[in-house]
Amino acid sequence: MKKRILFVDDEPNVLEGLRHRLRRLRNSWDMRFVESGHEALEALDREPFDMIVSDMRMPRMDGAALLRLVQERHPAVVRIVLSGHADNQLSVKAVPVAHQFLTKPCAAGVLENVVERACNLKELVGQEQVRRIVGGIETLPPMPRVYTQLVSALADENVAAAKVTAILKQDMAMCAKLLQMVNSAFFRLSRTITSIDQAVVYLGFDAVRQLALAVEVFAVGRTKRVSGGLSLDALQRHSLLVARIASQVLGASPQKEDAFVAGLLHDIGTFLAAVELPEHLEAVATDVREHGGEMHAVEARLHGVTHAEIGAYLLGIWGLPYPVIEAVANHHAPGRVAQQGLDVLAAVHVAEALAGGLTGPVVSGVERETGDVDRAYLDGLGVGHELEAWREMAGDLAGLLSEG
Repeated sequence: MKKRILFVDDEPNVLEGLRHRLRRLRNSWDMRFVESGHEALEALDREPFDMIVSDMRMPRMDGAALLRLVQERHPAVVRIVLSGHADNQLSVKAVPVAHQFLTKPCAAGVLENVVERACNLKELVGQEQVRRIVGGIETLPPMPRVYTQLVSALADENVAAAKVTAILKQDMAMCAKLLQMVNSAFFRLSRTITSIDQAVVYLGFDAVRQLALAVEVFAVGRTKRVSGGLSLDALQRHSLLVARIASQVLGASPQKEDAFVAGLLHDIGTFLAAVELPEHLEAVATDVREHGGEMHAVEARLHGVTHAEIGAYLLGIWGLPYPVIEAVANHHAPGRVAQQGLDVLAAVHVAEALAGGLTGPVVSGVERETGDVDRAYLDGLGVGHELEAWREMAGDLAGLLSEG
């Protein structure tokens, strides 16, 4: 079935250039090109689309306003921003409503890769088995409230530290936990942070947002019964370690924050199962204890779906960035995705494998060994030679986590 893509740009020559460069894909993509946000909304109301790719700087209705309306009226449509370098500041407004960002000029190969990956991910997390299992959950957990407010506030490039601090201080229990985490050896700070105000100024907005997400996600388990043999503390330690390793693997890449978030949430499907579907998790754990094997492989055999797809489905409902959702969905099977280099998915796959047994079993009686990395996959990305350095780094971070 053809993928249906809607392109929006107020400059006719830009649309004509896109039409010409993407002409070779006309047998697999059904493309429409319109010159305004209003035309785009009319097109979406008339016929279904899988994805919208919008410019940011447009008269009357800019890209952020358009995508916000698309999110409200057509939430299943993947929302992509395609903006020029001069629009970077304007693009910040679209952070809460865009799935992914591309920069003009964008090579046809890059755009093709993004579209294919986003549509394939949509198919993966929308498969019938995932919908059936998640449909058995009476109430899906909502997007963490404080984290959501932080994302919205930080969409304003001029936001003041005082506003960020005020958002955090709505939940003093979370503030206390956040300060405890910040001051652990794991984060290697050169001074003790004694207040949320100091944390915001000293760590920066991105780091505070990441830590707030970590605190809020796992706080849900403190108020609900966790079953299936899951250790919430072990899961939090493992997830934090994977997040730190993944972000370190990407170094100075602009995708570093997405890697941290994806690492932090990579096993959220296991957490969701333990809280809402304990019989699902217990059946898998019992089979592994009796017969051995990896939990994700046993999940696939018993239920036709794994915690990875279940977690990605939830994150899709939450509206997290597509690179995060893709990494969560495929962290055990990165070969399902046609990648062009070291990215968020690759970093989380490496981090999850290297973290392995460094933090102890997450599910009672189910041990994992460290180092189950797909070496052929890494060699294919041209980064296999980095593996031993990453393994050493993972060990160092695990040591710091145990000290904290």
